Amino acid sequence: MSGTEEVPEERLFELQARLCKFMSHPLRLRLLELLESQERNVSELVELTGEPQPVVSRHLAYMQQLGIVTSERRGTKVYYKLRYPELREACKILRGVLVKILKEGRSLALISE
Repeated sequence: MSGTEEVPEERLFELQARLCKFMSHPLRLRLLELLESQERNVSELVELTGEPQPVVSRHLAYMQQLGIVTSERRGTKVYYKLRYPELREACKILRGVLVKILKEGRSLALISE
């Protein structure tokens, strides 16, 4: 598919909502960040996040199911890689907006949680 003109707008909204749902978990955002610069295995991600291995593995499986990461087995370890680095750029843009909102002293319902 060469562009979004071939995808109905309603379908794009649905898929965008699914992607936003994926991005609604802090650990998944952290995993995106950690996989941005290099591929990593589960042990490395557990050490870097401080989360238990089953939790990290569960989120990676979800990310792989959605097609956001790819994996490659090397010996006894599985290495994960971010398939779409543009997702990190989207996260950076959203974080920039949040920083501006906070600096302006404004509040969002989601910020006060």
